[in-house]
Amino acid sequence: MKGARALVANGTDEENAALLLSARQVGFTGDILAIAEDPYHRTPLALAGATAVFTPRHLLAAALAARASDRISPRVSGVQRLGTKLQIGEVRILDGSPLAGRTLAEARIGERTGATVIGQWVNGRLLAAPSASMRLEPRGIVVVAGSEESLARFESIAEGASRLPRTGPILIAGFGEVGGKVAELLGDAGEPVVSIDRSQRPGVTLVGNVLDRQLLLQAEVARARVIVLALDTDAATLFATVIMKDMVPDVPVIARVNHPRNVERIYRAGADFALSLSHVAGQLLARRLLGEEAVTIDLALKVLKTSARGLVGRHPAETLIREETACSVVAVERGEDLLVEFAPDFRFKETDQVYLCGSDAAVRRFQDQRAGHEP
Repeated sequence: MKGARALVANGTDEENAALLLSARQVGFTGDILAIAEDPYHRTPLALAGATAVFTPRHLLAAALAARASDRISPRVSGVQRLGTKLQIGEVRILDGSPLAGRTLAEARIGERTGATVIGQWVNGRLLAAPSASMRLEPRGIVVVAGSEESLARFESIAEGASRLPRTGPILIAGFGEVGGKVAELLGDAGEPVVSIDRSQRPGVTLVGNVLDRQLLLQAEVARARVIVLALDTDAATLFATVIMKDMVPDVPVIARVNHPRNVERIYRAGADFALSLSHVAGQLLARRLLGEEAVTIDLALKVLKTSARGLVGRHPAETLIREETACSVVAVERGEDLLVEFAPDFRFKETDQVYLCGSDAAVRRFQDQRAGHEP
């Protein structure tokens, strides 16, 4: 303990309390971060000497809710200011699609459809820097920006692919501490929720086994926009994922995982996002100990509005913005018009306002690069 920068108390709540008291008794004055299993133990652990007390189950519930709802965590922040002319679609690439396995360069999506690929979700990881060599993964979810017409053309060349639903209830399976908190957060955001649990309790819509197909039909699972699995055991989560993907293969499944060793298994079963309690707790502690920029629990895409300085007279395809910064040009504001498709004869004008999309890191890279070119 001598010379330690900080201590992490990650045992049972009783073991953590004993560690806190002992550490302070022997004179340790540094930070002690404690993990609490029971939210009611936060105050006693703080009184026992913890600098900060965290309840990862609540953070896990918040992460699950954020994945499920655009109202809590928009997929692309800042896009609302562009009105309805620019559409953001999430399209699942099916195994048999002619685009599956092809690179962006081979697929020529922009040239053929007018849409811009701005990211791809693969096994819960956002690939937010879509270079020409990025492959479109079977069962991956491609994030595309463009007009309604260009997105429809993208769905057409993908053959059989369709945009993920943007309306409908969110189905929550499991209504314990995590599932109940997810439902609470979604309800506060105004999201419609249907919940299933083995036990009758306030907030539960249907009582029964989530593996019961008749119960799922009763829950109108086909209408669900997203399915959140907040079950107590990973075995139940694995079986539920298989059932959901058989009944509604195109509906995204977001799964709570108790043990990190099971994350890959649940992805193989068909889950689109799998979040483990220990991963969330580890990210939280690393963020506290190493700084805000050290880790990221959830990646997002961001829209930046900027001038056309340095781009005048060129077509978006002639710039090196994507190659050098991993940002993509998704729209151009020209007078009263918002242009989201760029014909071969399009050229940037001095008065244009350009909308770029990329990860937070990509947007910062673009801003740093532009600042470095200031006269």
